[in-house]
Parts: sequence; structure tokens; C-alpha cells
Amino acid sequence: MDRVPLLVPLNGPLHGRRFQLNDEEMLTIGRAEDCDIHIDDPEISRHHASVVLHNAGVWIQDAGSRNGVFVNDKRVVRPVELRANSTMTIGEYGFVVELEDISPDDPSIVRPAKKEKTNFRPPKQHNVTVIFIVVVAVLIGAAFALGAF
Repeated sequence: MDRVPLLVPLNGPLHGRRFQLNDEEMLTIGRAEDCDIHIDDPEISRHHASVVLHNAGVWIQDAGSRNGVFVNDKRVVRPVELRANSTMTIGEYGFVVELEDISPDDPSIVRPAKKEKTNFRPPKQHNVTVIFIVVVAVLIGAAFALGAF
């Protein structure tokens, strides 16, 4: 048995199924038939969101949906890492990530077709203090240049 991350629906017609996440492969969620996780609901955009396993972290990003993607009730505006006990919500459908030992022949596991590896990169974290210091230095420099001091 292999220990793998799974995207697990909490409710709705997908409840009871588990979607395997493969390293660097994007799992798509939406109303379109070509999505890996197809949700036939008018509140769900055709290509609503995508999930990717990157450096052992599970990341969710909104694909430009009309009604948004939420993690722990906060709207996703850039890729967000789904941590333990995080709940992702799309419309009225909730999902969690679980790390489980699964057997290769488990019928409840949905394994997406092999895809090309994605070039996903999580957003860079900027240190707010450094940004603040740089902005203040630029403003002081501008004030000196204008002869305010």
C-alpha cells in the first residue's frame, strides 16, 4: 500500500469518492465534461478551480470562476496551500485533503488520466517589513531630491 494525498468530497453527488493527487499534475474542477472532477451545477463555472500537489503540499487556485473558491471561508485570490484540517468550498460542495494508505485496486479512488507535468509555482511570500522599509527609503529620497529637507 502507498500513502498518498487524496481530495475528498464532503457532500453532494461526489461524496464517497476520493480523488488521487499525483505530483505536479493539475486536477481540474468544474462543470465542463473535460474536468477531472465534474460537478453538474449551474453555480459552478465550467473551469472553476484547479488543485496541484507541489513539493508535498496541496495547492488550490481559482481558475477565474464567477462564484469563487473558498478555503476555511476565505475567498481564494491567489494559489493557497490546503493544510491539515482545511476545508475547500466550491459552491455548496466541500472538500478536504487526506493522506491515506490505499491499495492499487481500491474502487473508491478516482485516478485521473496521466497528464503532462504542470509548471505550477506557489506565490512568493514577500516580507512586509522589508517592503515597508524600501517604500519609506524611497519616499525620504524623493523628499531630499525635491528639497523638502
